Amino acid sequence: MIETPEASPHLRGDAAVLPLHDKYRLKAAAHHARRALPGPLGDLVHRELLAYAEFGYRVTADALIPRLAADVLARPAATDPSS
Repeated sequence: MIETPEASPHLRGDAAVLPLHDKYRLKAAAHHARRALPGPLGDLVHRELLAYAEFGYRVTADALIPRLAADVLARPAATDPSS
């Protein structure tokens, strides 16, 4: 007999939304990460920053993602932006 899993808990849907300027800043940092940090590290940072921006709410209290975005945006591009 196949057992069906219990229903998931009800989600309220009241998570705080990121302000648009924070979302755009995170997306800009994500795209800059691939130029400033070439290779797998840049790809990973790009993916994490985009995911955080798309979820639209703050998951952690340690402010790691905003600090990461600030660090990436402060770095010069290591590669040509057109590539």
